[in-house]
Amino acid sequence: MGREPSWKQHQDKSKLKNLLAVFITVTLLFVIANGIAKGFSLKNSISDSQWDSKSSFTVAVDSLNPSVFIFKPDSKSIVVLALAGDVLYETGSFNTPLEKISSVIDKTGGELTSSLSQTYGTKIDNFIKLGEKSEIEKDSAQKMFIDFASVTTPFKILTSGYSNNISSTNITRIDAFKLWWQLKGASANSLKFADLSSYQEEIINKENAQVLGADTASLHRIISEYMDNFEVIEEAKNIRMRNGSRNTDAGRLASLFVASVGGKVIDVSEGDSRQDKTQIVAADKNSYTASYLAKIFDCDITEAKNFKDEGEIMVIIGSDFASKYFK
Repeated sequence: MGREPSWKQHQDKSKLKNLLAVFITVTLLFVIANGIAKGFSLKNSISDSQWDSKSSFTVAVDSLNPSVFIFKPDSKSIVVLALAGDVLYETGSFNTPLEKISSVIDKTGGELTSSLSQTYGTKIDNFIKLGEKSEIEKDSAQKMFIDFASVTTPFKILTSGYSNNISSTNITRIDAFKLWWQLKGASANSLKFADLSSYQEEIINKENAQVLGADTASLHRIISEYMDNFEVIEEAKNIRMRNGSRNTDAGRLASLFVASVGGKVIDVSEGDSRQDKTQIVAADKNSYTASYLAKIFDCDITEAKNFKDEGEIMVIIGSDFASKYFK
């Protein structure tokens, strides 16, 4: 019996790949249409995607060394940044201004993302609460990546939910699928792991004594390498920050959020009056930058056609932002 020509083998493989892609897509559409997915570890809200596949996908993980997973779509780079549990961080709380970063392990998912967002100076959107907690190291991070990038992951997402030691998460099923779709061709060797525990500086504790705590400026600089958004950089909109929260730290943090994604901040000022809710005023409310910033700050956009003299976009920080990060 003759050997099958190589072109025919290649054609058969291509057909198999196409059939698999069609099957996965049809399965996803079927589940979305019928709403039958009932896993416990991923949010059941299939149709509500929170990720635009252009910005970096960020996940805070409550490992014993609290970690942040970042996937950057344009470069397909994956990084895990970790801090040792005994590193002190500034909580933003008047009563307990400093705590060990390990304290975030016992917090809710929302508090976990808020604490790490404040420490790194960038908005971390998603969280994963682990069932059995351990320290994340490069080998374990690579194993998690390999498990998630597996061909069986879509079926887990669409049926029972992707559990694998996840006790709770706010990642929607559709975003988990979109993340898998972009990761499936990546190599585990492309994952970079960085323990940033050594980045510390002298800070003042409640007793006015100097202690070593997280060097937030250095952490911000490092994480920004993986957070810059090509669409925001390309639009290069002039952005003014106005702090109406009556909390100077909140204004500073908001400016860091914008700068970390490549926003062109041209001015930072304190508002004349108190603003309850954060809002964005833009010359073009349909611009990608305005829409993306509205997602970061979870706020509305107001369009002002004569706004170019004030800068193309103004972010007005309200007390709602301050109360989320500073208590």
